[in-house]
Amino acid sequence: MTTVVGMIPVAMVLRAAVLTSALLAAVALGPRPALAASECEFGPPGSAWVETSVTVEERGHDTAVMRSTTRVGVPRDWPGAAALFAAGGADGCLLPAGGPSTSTATMSPDGAEVVVQRTQETPLQSYDMEWETEVAGLWSSRTSGRTRFVALQLSPAGLPPGLARARWRAVAVRTPDSEVRAVMPLPSEVRPGHTYVWRDAAAPPRVEVALRMSARSAFQRWTGSGGQKVLTVATCLGFALPYLLLAGLLVLPGRRSADRDERALVRIVLGTLALITAVEVIAAVLLSGTLFPAHLIGLTDAGAVLILAAPLCAAAWRRARPRIRRAGRAPTGSGRTRPGPTGPASAGVVLAGAALVAVSGFAPLARRYVHEQADPAWVASAVATASLLTGAAWVIAVRAARVPDRRTPRAVRALLRWSVPGLALTTLAFVAHAAVTGLRTWGYLPDVVVSPFFLLRNLAYLMWPLVVLLLLLLLRLHGRRTEAVGPLTAWLVAFLFVVGTIRWPSTYAGMPVPLAALAGLAVLSLLLRLTRRAEPADPGVSRRRLAVIVEEHRALEAREKGLRRRWAAGDMDDAAYHRENEPVVERIGRLRGEIGLDPRREDGLTPLDLALARGPGSSWWANARLASRYATYVGAPAAVFLIWATWSTDSMGHDGWLDRLREPNGFYGLAGDLIGGLLIWPVAGFVLGALWRRLPGRRGYLKGAVPVLAYGAATGAHAVLNNLIGQAPVRGSLVRILLLFLVLTVVAVLMDARTLQTRPGGLASRLTPVAVVYRLGTAGSGIALIVAQAAAILGLWTQLRHGIDITSQVDTSTQAPPSTDAQLFQSRPGG
Repeated sequence: MTTVVGMIPVAMVLRAAVLTSALLAAVALGPRPALAASECEFGPPGSAWVETSVTVEERGHDTAVMRSTTRVGVPRDWPGAAALFAAGGADGCLLPAGGPSTSTATMSPDGAEVVVQRTQETPLQSYDMEWETEVAGLWSSRTSGRTRFVALQLSPAGLPPGLARARWRAVAVRTPDSEVRAVMPLPSEVRPGHTYVWRDAAAPPRVEVALRMSARSAFQRWTGSGGQKVLTVATCLGFALPYLLLAGLLVLPGRRSADRDERALVRIVLGTLALITAVEVIAAVLLSGTLFPAHLIGLTDAGAVLILAAPLCAAAWRRARPRIRRAGRAPTGSGRTRPGPTGPASAGVVLAGAALVAVSGFAPLARRYVHEQADPAWVASAVATASLLTGAAWVIAVRAARVPDRRTPRAVRALLRWSVPGLALTTLAFVAHAAVTGLRTWGYLPDVVVSPFFLLRNLAYLMWPLVVLLLLLLLRLHGRRTEAVGPLTAWLVAFLFVVGTIRWPSTYAGMPVPLAALAGLAVLSLLLRLTRRAEPADPGVSRRRLAVIVEEHRALEAREKGLRRRWAAGDMDDAAYHRENEPVVERIGRLRGEIGLDPRREDGLTPLDLALARGPGSSWWANARLASRYATYVGAPAAVFLIWATWSTDSMGHDGWLDRLREPNGFYGLAGDLIGGLLIWPVAGFVLGALWRRLPGRRGYLKGAVPVLAYGAATGAHAVLNNLIGQAPVRGSLVRILLLFLVLTVVAVLMDARTLQTRPGGLASRLTPVAVVYRLGTAGSGIALIVAQAAAILGLWTQLRHGIDITSQVDTSTQAPPSTDAQLFQSRPGG
């Protein structure tokens, strides 16, 4: 293991160098955004007409959006008409350039005109926008106080040259979600939904509409100006609060524990939490108030590199120090000392690798602050940061995995073998995607690519799987020492459920708050306390022997009931009844005594109740491992479905992952969705198995109700607050809850089947005992299982049938009627 620890950072450095070269070459050779022509080479058309509209919406989005649609018709004999059908043709003569937009060119029905249409959407930011102008097509927006002014651009010099002699057939403003304070000039027509139309003007009308900002938008604007410090502190707390709660839970047991391994593992977990939250702490301190110039001179970027390099150097020094001491005390034949063959050398390799990557991160930073002109070499600092982050995560995971028994488990080794290269590829792909997308969209490199601090701040939101791994290792250590779930173990399991299934923070009116995580943690802890039941005693026999006793006990009870029924019907006399029934009762008593139950059956328990309550594992840790494995298999189709549904549409109802990848942070969001969609199922199964003996219900399929209710409360709290403040409505919460219920129910049935299995065989032989116990086909508990599963499947099918997307914040189940501009344009014969 020493050789691996020393050589992997060097391999990562070499790979990072190769990937850096490839990335810089791709950036240097990548296409540059084309600049729109400032003059019209074809000259203005002799006649033209214009129809333009703007829609300002807030409901259904986290921020207000201004969407502009402009249609221009020109004669077919205009020299530039043919060029309108070519990509990047003459539409710059007729339509304003700037910003992402979609353009189409069509021929009028009579063939006399060519009609070109452009639609552009611009988010209306509420942060630091006092009297600053945002543009979408021919329209502009500015804010003052709590008023937003939407106006048609008034300067004739700002209009495209092809519209110099155009006739303005229709100008429309639509504000369905905002209160209108003033409209000027008087419109030609007022339609429902705060829609105002001006028709047939020879010159551009001086249209301006004053809108009252919503309370949410006004709050967002306040946090961006006077409340900036409050927003910064809230952002830090919103991200770090669950981690701080977990750290507070571990501090006291870590100090009082007499187990050396537990103290070491707790220190590793606390150090990891400090590493993850340090980035937000830097943001709260250096990006607010008078210390903001520290970011301008590069202190935040240098701090990000040092934060990542510190764990690598600390791990290398920790391994090298004792071996260096021993080597210094070992005399050689010449009276000199000789270092050990592997320890200091491997530690030196780690130190050299960390130093090399850190220097390669600092060098581009120095070049960046000396030369103001953009340079593709700046990307090397982000690549170095990504490599350092991968190395730090690898060192933490390997060190934590080796704590309990000084040997990395096979499952953890497999996880590290796949997760660490995956993390490296994810971070480097994120850098490459952000660089290429930023150059194509804006023409310059975004901050997330040239600043290690901003890159680390984004990637810190993807580090929660590392916390899940550390919690699993800590629970593994507890599981080897105790057979019962103690208070500390229960809290750790609750935190694992929150971290693994509920991601934070969610943003409400621009304020990050971990509401869903805190609600899920509180509800799960409360339900565990209210429904707590005494853990069943150890029967003192193996699982297979207990399953045999359950099967024989049920057969003896059935025989006893049959004899009693015959005696009550008069088919047997008293002597015959006692003669045949006494051996049955004696055998039942011996079987019950063998597993620690009252032979006289006065405790009201049966071997079946004892077996199902304990689960198939010999300890809570064994139950957790088995349930996690079952949930991984059963949840695979659900994971595929969730990822597909999440990527099929984005949060605004657009065309999914292709549209999301056009944004510089789109890859980061897709990576988070992928990790969350894959990790939620094994974590939920692990929690179900760990709490199996404490959860209520005599049958396994009832035990999943507690985690499902906690998950439902978390998503419900998030949805309720979104609806209360008029923010983006949450879609797909019910689908996620139903999927979790279905998966955990199937896992619970498989756990019961494993508990009652008496002989090896296929799936049919395993499910036969549990089918008999559930009494499928009769009026028993199996009916409740069938009804619950059927209701869940029906609810899931109903949700999907109506087209409610998993992540879409726009209700696509009902198509809205044609917008005002569409109705207006369709009413014109030239359109």
